Amino acid sequence: MARILLIDDDEASLDFMRHVMRVDGHELAHAADGEQGLALVQQFRPELIICDVVMPHLGGYAVLETVRADPQFSKLPVLLFSAFMTEEARAMALQRGATEVLAKPFDLEQLHGAVGRCLGQRP
Repeated sequence: MARILLIDDDEASLDFMRHVMRVDGHELAHAADGEQGLALVQQFRPELIICDVVMPHLGGYAVLETVRADPQFSKLPVLLFSAFMTEEARAMALQRGATEVLAKPFDLEQLHGAVGRCLGQRP
């Protein structure tokens, strides 16, 4: 399966995603904010980043922009999610380079679909 980095400051969301991804056989790393997440990108070398937009210290858009600016990781699929994912925010996330976007709360089927599409676009 794939190496997936989960970045989220909400423990309940993180627990749900960890459980789903482990059951699916993925290797996981997780971080509670964008700063920790970016440090893990270099160490863990994920094949997919799943990242909340709104977090302390460094949010999802900053994580996305940093990853896209790094030639080593510029093609790395990034799935952004947020409880505040309006159509305008969705369009902005995709314009900034997100591979997929989910609105919270999302269910198992939505998560599986988005992860599958992201992993299908791995470089």
